[in-house]
Amino acid sequence: MRTTLLIVLLSLGCFLSGQAQSRRSDDTSHYRNEPIPDHLRPIERGYGSSAFGSVYYYGGKRLSSPYSLEIPFFEINDPIVTHHFKSFRTLTSISRLTSVATLVYIIFDRQRGGVYWTVYGGSIVASVALAMVANGHVNKAVTRYNELLRQPRVGLSVAPVPLTGQAAIGAGVSWKF
Repeated sequence: MRTTLLIVLLSLGCFLSGQAQSRRSDDTSHYRNEPIPDHLRPIERGYGSSAFGSVYYYGGKRLSSPYSLEIPFFEINDPIVTHHFKSFRTLTSISRLTSVATLVYIIFDRQRGGVYWTVYGGSIVASVALAMVANGHVNKAVTRYNELLRQPRVGLSVAPVPLTGQAAIGAGVSWKF
């Protein structure tokens, strides 16, 4: 009885540890099919950034909005970064549309009462909450983007020597930041 229980527990433990170590097929943190473009620069979060909004710098220049990050995010071609940025755009659009609820209520309801203030207050709370969640998504995208840029790059090169014309082979590893 004890031996059977011990064998079952060991088998279950081995099975669960094997499942915990498996990777998803779309997880690109351990490999990439194409190299990260060299012209991409890290994205810095400016001083004074909060959950209500962040100031971002790319290549030393201040960006006017998080929407300016779309080009570097799509150039890095990572599904996690793309997912977080698309979630940011969707939630920001929904946040802006919640203010329409108050306008619709004003147009179609001729009686002003306590319900108006409830709709108005609910619209403000929903808009702020969605904007905070959206900013969290863009911050996650920036973090992942910068992690991808920090990964070491390995390369080989062959260049002709100017005086002899023979080929010189070189190998290198580089880290960003």
